[in-house]
Amino acid sequence: MDLGSAQNTTTTDSSSTTGLAEVYDFIVIGGGTAGLVLASRLSQDPRLEVLVLEAGGNHLTDPRVTIPGLALSTWSDTDFDWIFETTPQDHLDGRKVAQPRGKTLGGSSAINLNLLAYPSKIDVDNWAELGNCGWDWQSMLPYYQKFHTFTLPSAQVRESLVLSYFDDALQGTSGPIQASFGEEQGPLEAAWPRTFNNLDLNMTGDQLSGTAFGGFSNPGTIDTQTKTRSFAGSAYYSAAVANRTNLRVLTEALAEKIIFQGSVRDAVATGVQFIAKDGVQRTINARREVIVSAGTLKSPHLLELSGIGCKERLESNGIDVVIDNPNIGENLQDHAVGHMSFEVADGIPSADAFRDPQVAEAAMALYQSSKSGPLAASTYSSAFTPVNGSSGISSKCEVQHFLDRYRPDQKQAENPGYRRQVELLRTMLEDGDNSSAQYFVGPFQLNVLDGYSPLKFLKPSTPGDYLSVLVALSHPFSRGSVHINSPDPAQKPTLDPNYLSHPLDREILARHIQFLETIVKTEPWASLLKKDGRRIPPGRYLDDLDVAREQAKLMISNYHPVGTCAMMPQALGGVVNERLVVHGTTNLRVVDASIIPMQPRANIQSSVYAIAERAADFIKEDLRKWSEYMIVREERKPVPVKRSVAAKARVLWRRFLSWTCFA
Repeated sequence: MDLGSAQNTTTTDSSSTTGLAEVYDFIVIGGGTAGLVLASRLSQDPRLEVLVLEAGGNHLTDPRVTIPGLALSTWSDTDFDWIFETTPQDHLDGRKVAQPRGKTLGGSSAINLNLLAYPSKIDVDNWAELGNCGWDWQSMLPYYQKFHTFTLPSAQVRESLVLSYFDDALQGTSGPIQASFGEEQGPLEAAWPRTFNNLDLNMTGDQLSGTAFGGFSNPGTIDTQTKTRSFAGSAYYSAAVANRTNLRVLTEALAEKIIFQGSVRDAVATGVQFIAKDGVQRTINARREVIVSAGTLKSPHLLELSGIGCKERLESNGIDVVIDNPNIGENLQDHAVGHMSFEVADGIPSADAFRDPQVAEAAMALYQSSKSGPLAASTYSSAFTPVNGSSGISSKCEVQHFLDRYRPDQKQAENPGYRRQVELLRTMLEDGDNSSAQYFVGPFQLNVLDGYSPLKFLKPSTPGDYLSVLVALSHPFSRGSVHINSPDPAQKPTLDPNYLSHPLDREILARHIQFLETIVKTEPWASLLKKDGRRIPPGRYLDDLDVAREQAKLMISNYHPVGTCAMMPQALGGVVNERLVVHGTTNLRVVDASIIPMQPRANIQSSVYAIAERAADFIKEDLRKWSEYMIVREERKPVPVKRSVAAKARVLWRRFLSWTCFA
């Protein structure tokens, strides 16, 4: 079947429907981080016809995407960002919280800050504990290595960043995503690990060992050759992939709903209804599967629009019920981030200097001429720290006290899936070797009191140059939701993360915020800050735990939402099974961060790549099993006593194709 010409990433109008076929083997909804991994891997087989529908545009060559240091310029811009915001949050004094999500080819991997971090072993093992056989750390580690190629650091970089913990042998060697520490380290990056060493929180091992914690340097997903962002759009949808004749990527195409036959236990996804850029509503059919990779906030939204969700909610919005599953859109988790900004000492670099147009122009000129300078930086300072234990922020006795004090309420205890999650969370807290928070550095000021939009709180409105030390709650107890509020697909869903609704989140985050005072008073970090310098918010000191609790109410998001199409048995609150097939359907999968049942400790980019790589293998395995089944069925058919040579040849040829196609 003629699929039309494949798009070229730079010259073809990827939003044009010219030559669009009526049917494809696989339809992937969402051309983001996971969606492009799937499209790339599935289209490696030339016999499979793959269509990707992406609601955003094609900005693969836009400098705001390709230049690492310009990422923040894409936030709150409708060309790149869905611009989600939460409902007023009860435990943040009614504040809203912004939630940028990528609405462009490449998804959030096109607009994030390029930081590459990994979950711990226990994070992933907990997924298996929730009824997902085969989703343990040992099973997933090969996929965390598969998606990337690491350019090993030079001796100079190893010394500057104190990389004695870094294990060359654990890094990826052949994946599409390029990762490195780069060569652009400054005094902030050099001081950070040494400060944590002085706090007896030195990094205990490589991230990919699965058991490490302490202060360290994060690599970035930046191509060392071109000094450009390495993301799903550039790495998995390269020019060579884009030129495959069996792959079609259609941008500016908003999926409205999935079309089904059957319902309840055996619903079959037959196609997708969408609106293209030309405003015409179309339906494209799927021979094999529909795969939803629209992200944690949009995937449950699309399922509900398609008739999968809570029966009462769907009917109240005039949507016909295909499958009644009230778990859709529930179990939302995100990393809540506390922060404080500190005035830097004279001569210490701060991005606040970019408020001067001449400084910004000089940085751009440096990048364009030599691919160096602050716009090319690819090293990020982080620390995984436990709240408990000898290296923790609080004593074991204190942690046990508030664990005993705050038990799940009756409503929560009645939810078997959440009850099991709480058991696992409490076990991690009681063990002093598990991170309960991630510290990191932003070389700029944060003015959250100026407004919840990044356009406002990232604007350097306070005179002077600052840096911010931030701390993200690694494993929240709080659970929120995202749900439809209208049958109109263009209407954004209602987003309520329920931040800090669980008292343990408030207690743990407050203690980690309090520890900021210890960090900034410890050398060599203390020397980077102006003596008796100003702070944002002004005059606020965090030694008092009650002050730290108030500071927690000024939290922002780390933009890592997960869990709304959770991979768990339906009885535990699940939406998809361990093969990522939606409960009650035969050929509808969800593949993105929404399937993660419990929040990992750190940035989720690596987990989304790993999940998508594994999902691609699942699909290929299922195709192979189907092929084997068809061979057996063919062989068991009654055959004439005298079969012609031609007939025998046709059977052998079909068997050969089945094996070679999916081997």
